[in-house]
Amino acid sequence: MARIFIAIRFNDEFKGKLVEIQDSLKSRGVTGNYCSYGNLHMTLAFIGENYDLPAIRKAVDEVEFEPFDLSLGNLGTFPTKAGVIWCGVKDGTAATSLANQLRERLTANGVAFCETEFYPHISLVQHPSAIITDIAMPQATIRVNRIHVMKSERIDGELIYEEI
Repeated sequence: MARIFIAIRFNDEFKGKLVEIQDSLKSRGVTGNYCSYGNLHMTLAFIGENYDLPAIRKAVDEVEFEPFDLSLGNLGTFPTKAGVIWCGVKDGTAATSLANQLRERLTANGVAFCETEFYPHISLVQHPSAIITDIAMPQATIRVNRIHVMKSERIDGELIYEEI
């Protein structure tokens, strides 16, 4: 069964910088479930397996925002759950505003989603063997001018993310 989420997707150059970070973590001995190159993204809203695709598309179409730049920040983990090492962004104000507006439109269109507080981050490693966040960070910026409705499916044991 597909799981639906709405995300900011990245170009190859930006994803390449994220892979550099992952490689730095690996060189420091961190093992875990690394997010694959093709699946690197920033989730704005997670909807799950029960969804109304026309209502989701309507909500996404109602979101209006000025394009903005997103730049890599520092690594971190969530204080209540050290099961993920993520990369933050330098100024998450625009991404947070976008996520809040999207979530408002989803609610207005009757779309249920995971309502945990949005924190702008890019998951890099799930279930890391060690928490290391003090690595040199590459510089990378991407222009965000649209959001994507995505599905996540496990195919032949591999998690595949695809725009729908």
